[in-house]
Amino acid sequence: MMISTDTFTNFGRRQASLKKLPYVVIAETPNPIRQLDEGTLRQRAKGMLDTIIWGLTAPAEAIQKHNQELASKTVRPAGIVRASHPV
Repeated sequence: MMISTDTFTNFGRRQASLKKLPYVVIAETPNPIRQLDEGTLRQRAKGMLDTIIWGLTAPAEAIQKHNQELASKTVRPAGIVRASHPV
């Protein structure tokens, strides 16, 4: 389970994968958070609770399936074709 701002989510996913944890669940909130007041931070935390609870209680197979589906949409989105020659 990881908690991150949206700016650092992809970095966190790469780091987890390097540590052999490719199916880590990441609860995400918009960046920045530094200057937010306590009430706003509480709202953000409440907004992530469902993801946090799911990440801590879901079976590993469900998390793996969810993250594979997420990766198929974000790693190489439909319609995006890589160049056949290095740039």
